[in-house]
Amino acid sequence: MAESIYLYYSNNEFLLNHKIEEKIAELNVDPFNVIKYDVLENSSDDILEDLQTVSFFAEQKVIVVRNLAEIEKEGEAVVKNWISYLEKPNPDVILLVVQNELLPEDSPLGNALFKYAFIEKIKEMDKTEYPDFVKNMFKKYQYMITDDAVEALLERTNLDFTLINQEAEKLMLFAYDTKEINEKAVLLLVSRNLEENIFELTNALLAKNQPKTIEIFYDLVARNEDPLRILNNIVGKVRELMHTKLLIEKGYRQEQIAEHFHMKSGRAYYLVKNAQSISFSVLENHLKKLSKLDYDIKSGKIDKKLGLELYLLGA
Repeated sequence: MAESIYLYYSNNEFLLNHKIEEKIAELNVDPFNVIKYDVLENSSDDILEDLQTVSFFAEQKVIVVRNLAEIEKEGEAVVKNWISYLEKPNPDVILLVVQNELLPEDSPLGNALFKYAFIEKIKEMDKTEYPDFVKNMFKKYQYMITDDAVEALLERTNLDFTLINQEAEKLMLFAYDTKEINEKAVLLLVSRNLEENIFELTNALLAKNQPKTIEIFYDLVARNEDPLRILNNIVGKVRELMHTKLLIEKGYRQEQIAEHFHMKSGRAYYLVKNAQSISFSVLENHLKKLSKLDYDIKSGKIDKKLGLELYLLGA
């Protein structure tokens, strides 16, 4: 197994990028000698030529290549050239191959990578690992973030690492002088988007957590979200849970459910967990009542804000 070829794969783009950054830091290569390519954007022949070229500025250089599987569309000759390189790589170059998934081992390129590359799957993190990961993100830049601020950040970003990273930059800029981030700063700067709010609101509703349900509803209304739109989104989430329960009964696993709904694995985890914790009859009952409320609002029998508020208070 060649020590100069590494293949990292994951559907989590943020964790994948984080691993690549960690590996580059571990290799202690000057940033000037780190070159990044994407086969979707760059010529594979140019990438291969760079791999075979000795670095004039240092003893070693790192080349990161994304979407290497795309070269299989370029013909047998191109694939053979790459396989030849993988068999005898340039000792002055560290090749980091980045993929969302592994190539089939029975394909020529996939077989060569299995033979000559160090392969690592970047696993999804367990929920319990998120707080320490976030703290270390801030610590890396000499910032301190409180436990309640971490909890609020994770809740408002729905454990989406890409979003966490974006919001972290905003928070660090806000706390540039003090280098300290508290819950108040998170609540002030990190807003929930509608989908995340509806997800949290629906969970609180089904868990009979009335204070949280009403808090989220009032927050949405204060931001001028239409109550009818909120109602329709709640209905959508209830239907999604019902659909998920049917898929689970058919033997679908979390990964298959994530693929079915075109959502991230972390989100699918909570969807499956929530679907398993509530009965189909309870969901069906909510759906019937919400459908009646929708009819009453649209027929003018009740004000949309008042109607939804009363429903949430009484659910």
